Amino acid sequence: MPVSKGFVEKQEVTVLRDSGCNGVIVKEDLVPTEKFTGDFKWTLMADSKCVRAPVAKIQIDTPYFTGEVEAVCLKKPLYDLLIGNIGGARRPDDPDFEWRMGSAQPAAEEEDPLPFANEDISELLRDDRATVHRRDQPQVVSAVTTRAQAKKDKTTTPLRVTNSSATAVVDRDRLIQLQEADLTLTKYRSRPVKEMTKGEGTVYFEVKAKILYRVFQHARVNGGKPLRQVLVPQPLRRQVMEVAHDSIMGGHLGVKKTSDRIQAAFYWPGLHADVTRFCRSCDICQKTIPRGRVPKVPLQKMPLIDRPFKRVAIDLIGEIKPPSEAGHRWVLTLVDYATRYPEAVPLKKIDTETVAEALVDIFSRIGVPEEILTDLGTQFVSECMEEVNRLLSIRHLTTTPYHPMCNGLVEKFNATLKSTLKKLCSEQPRQWHRHINALLFAYREVPQESTGFSPFELMYGRTVRGPMQILKELWTKDVDTPEVKNSYQYVFELREKLEETLEIARENLRKSQDSGKHYYDRKAVNRKFTPGNKVLILLPTDHNKLLMQWKGPYEVEAVVGINDYKVNVGKKSKIYHANLLKLYVERPPEAVQVAASVEEPAELDEFDGEELLELGDLHKKEGVDDVKLGPDLTEDQQKELHDFMGDFTHRFSDVPGSTSLVEHEVHLTSDVPVRSKPYPIPFQARESLKKDIDNMLKMGVIRESSSPYSSPVVVVKKKDGTNRVCIDFRKVNKITVFDPEPMPTAADLFRRLTGSKIFSKIDLSKGYWQIPVREEDIPKTAFATPDGTYECLRMPFGMVNSGATLTRGMRKMLKGMKNVVYYWDDLLVHTETFAEHLETLKELFSRLTKANLTVRPSKCILGTDNVEFIGHSLKEGQKGLLLENVTKILNAPRPETKKQVRSFLGLAGYYREFIPNFAAITAPLSDMTRKGCPNRILWGSAQEKAYQTVRDLMSRDPVLRLPDTAKEFILRTDASDEGIGAMLMQEHGGKPFPVSYASKKLSGAEKNYSTMEKECLAIVWGIKKFELYLQGVKFVLQTDHKPLTYLNSAKFVNNRIMRWVMYLQNFDMRVESIKGSDNVGADFLSRVCE
Repeated sequence: MPVSKGFVEKQEVTVLRDSGCNGVIVKEDLVPTEKFTGDFKWTLMADSKCVRAPVAKIQIDTPYFTGEVEAVCLKKPLYDLLIGNIGGARRPDDPDFEWRMGSAQPAAEEEDPLPFANEDISELLRDDRATVHRRDQPQVVSAVTTRAQAKKDKTTTPLRVTNSSATAVVDRDRLIQLQEADLTLTKYRSRPVKEMTKGEGTVYFEVKAKILYRVFQHARVNGGKPLRQVLVPQPLRRQVMEVAHDSIMGGHLGVKKTSDRIQAAFYWPGLHADVTRFCRSCDICQKTIPRGRVPKVPLQKMPLIDRPFKRVAIDLIGEIKPPSEAGHRWVLTLVDYATRYPEAVPLKKIDTETVAEALVDIFSRIGVPEEILTDLGTQFVSECMEEVNRLLSIRHLTTTPYHPMCNGLVEKFNATLKSTLKKLCSEQPRQWHRHINALLFAYREVPQESTGFSPFELMYGRTVRGPMQILKELWTKDVDTPEVKNSYQYVFELREKLEETLEIARENLRKSQDSGKHYYDRKAVNRKFTPGNKVLILLPTDHNKLLMQWKGPYEVEAVVGINDYKVNVGKKSKIYHANLLKLYVERPPEAVQVAASVEEPAELDEFDGEELLELGDLHKKEGVDDVKLGPDLTEDQQKELHDFMGDFTHRFSDVPGSTSLVEHEVHLTSDVPVRSKPYPIPFQARESLKKDIDNMLKMGVIRESSSPYSSPVVVVKKKDGTNRVCIDFRKVNKITVFDPEPMPTAADLFRRLTGSKIFSKIDLSKGYWQIPVREEDIPKTAFATPDGTYECLRMPFGMVNSGATLTRGMRKMLKGMKNVVYYWDDLLVHTETFAEHLETLKELFSRLTKANLTVRPSKCILGTDNVEFIGHSLKEGQKGLLLENVTKILNAPRPETKKQVRSFLGLAGYYREFIPNFAAITAPLSDMTRKGCPNRILWGSAQEKAYQTVRDLMSRDPVLRLPDTAKEFILRTDASDEGIGAMLMQEHGGKPFPVSYASKKLSGAEKNYSTMEKECLAIVWGIKKFELYLQGVKFVLQTDHKPLTYLNSAKFVNNRIMRWVMYLQNFDMRVESIKGSDNVGADFLSRVCE
């Protein structure tokens, strides 16, 4: 092997010149830290394993190459330095024997092995077009755009094409350089003499202007003129095939046409074999191949059943429209395998109980079978049906998914039943259920082609008297007189006849089966799969179960039976028939570096779970030093927290992790891709956007995309001044199946904080980005930017179900853990003592480590008694307003339009539980947003007073107590002519403190209630408002209307009040009457400010 000594950064190393590699590989320990570029590249090893490794620019001095190179750094390569086919490198058999240690000079820029590897021609073309537009086309700005101008200027939506390495820039000098370095083309340079081909043409090779050509001449090619083909070096062959096959003008044609297209201009040894592998491994071609192009596997023989009703086939027909006059919508069908005797029962519903009862009814006439064969309908595979089968000792057989051929006997009968039924009830469609018995008689009477006998004959051993027999008797008056036999003789002859008939039928069935298999197998191919194979599955589309498409690839786990296979389809495994499967040919991954040597396996002890996560920390800017600690902690407590953080250093990072707890799935109601026109991005924001895109690419959050989906992107400023890339997924969200995962509510979270004195707030580092997107759903997340189209590998912001996925992941991680609440990606640890708090933190971060989640250090605060959580401040069991949000309300300008009024009310309404009588106070403002009011509101004294009152109440810093479920609740209610109010309180230190306020404006009808009815309405509404706190506990109801003290015992003639009294009987309350002067809170809530 071409091994010699050399130097890397003036360190002596062992050098291998590898002709099978197209880059440089160096041992990572030899590279100084400052030489790493921060980039990573995928390297394809000789054992077909892809490795992602860091890149460094290093100075090397060897007999094969001297200068600065860009190298991929591996932990333990077989040799310290491996030099591949890079520009300027000597051949393996031609080292520099006069080489000696010298000062290595940086290699020329044009000698970079692949200077274009990470560039995209689309960017260059986009820049060129922009330049031409600026220089050659004057920019005309019109004050008004007419419809004609808009129609003329309307641009066509650009087609999305597959991104590929075909976009790499290759010039003439680069082509010459790669041809000279390619050892597979070396032999053609020494063969300039003409040689005869196998046919009538001639072929020879020539070098013209330093470019190597293959010249081919044939009478029927190129008009008999010589065809000059460029010999393509290895690094460019994939590029040529992608242009010829994958590009928008390639058309994804077959092997022959793609080969012919390439050979019109290019050639290389083994071209046809390479093109064959390339086309057969095309993902798009494999998934869009017509269903009939995939050959069926040979037909398998079903076992012949020779005993009536040993095995029966069952199925359901429906839903039938119109339903019958009696309300039947479905038909349960049953066919016996031995006699072909059918049964059909019309059903009004098809739940398991109804189907089971119908089957038992059939079994009462024909007997209980030993085996039943059904599809995978929920009625047949439910627990109830399985229990019925167990009680009756029936063996239940099922078909494979989407393969009704397995149950062909009953499916064929269903087709006959539906066709005949349609003809019989054409005049009275809603009477179809009355024709079923007559139809069954007709089917049972005629001989079956497969058995040669009618079902009646095989069932009863005699010919049944039917319409033909009756007609014959009417015409001929000839009635056969049956021979008188005794019982023993009759039974003996009947049994003998049945056995003979069944034997003949069995032989006819065997012949029919052989004949059918012979004709079916003429075009069948015995296709086999082995565990580990990747396959595509023919499955229904998401929006139409009758339309089938190839989906996958999925992995075969095991062989089940002859033609059935267990396939892993994501989170579960299913069994599919071979006719629904097609072998998926994987295309080798395209790697920037290709190494012919295999990396030495590292010792198991050298790998540590935490060390493996360091790879993503190259962009880490925050650490444990950025975590805030509570100001009132003692020195010992601070030391314990620092020791704790030292144990979990890798969890404190602004670089998001990647969890395996959940995957974000995007289920759509339509397979039609949705595309939106990109929004214009301000020029001053584009540089920031590009940096964010580059960071997301390096972190593995996104990747370049060729998806047919496309959503626009906008840049939004966050509170800390940084930008957030937001994608407008509204069109995708409209066709997304909603995820009903329950979200935590603020009321429930605050209830759980009662009694806690020490808090720690923990914020996940870009929580959404720590959840991966399911592989098959990644294309649906594609978005367009001025620099190209990308798709999300991690869960993006803005998708309708993103919050549900994050909540599900948090719920799984925190399952069974106490003293921790979460709201989206914010976690709050709350305890009464510091010791308990520290143990809870350790348990939480152990779970974060197991889930591979990171937390943002600068947003974490540990061991404090005053914390901000979901827009509120928490301290010593009290809940207050967040100063930042209050400042926004106080500084908000006076609204002038409907939209501005709604915005103000929405901001202030977040704290409505702190403001007594919020609904009544803001009534003059909310009235201005009604339909019919002008868009620019008419601001009067009432609106000004309401606006100033809200600001004034906010500025007083109102405080509420956290609810304590161990204490008794007090509910005060009151009513006025304008509204009703309620105030929930609890006693602390012998004094009542408010927990929450609530108020409501009365509607027009409610204003007409009597005083008694308004008081009762206030009570009922107040209890419903705080039902989460009051249900199931004893509480006190206080009201200033004395007659209500007798609420539980009074007799009312008013039906409305009687309904309210019945509702109130569900609660355990004690009614107390208080003076109006003592009920200032609720009384104020119910009245509009004058």
